[in-house]
Amino acid sequence: MPIQPHPFTFKCSACGWKKTVGPKSDCLGPGDWFGLCPQCGSEAITMKPATRVEQLLIGVWPRR
Repeated sequence: MPIQPHPFTFKCSACGWKKTVGPKSDCLGPGDWFGLCPQCGSEAITMKPATRVEQLLIGVWPRR
């Protein structure tokens, strides 16, 4: 049974690119995971849980 993960935000510390994703299931597809920055190609990507505001901006109801 698929389990929907909590939304999270990727951020590149090299160029400042940022993207919040809210995967629909535990099977991650293109656009759900980033190993390299799509803007500058850097590997300096960090990932953190999305804030409530970031979740609202992507159209996902904030979880508790």
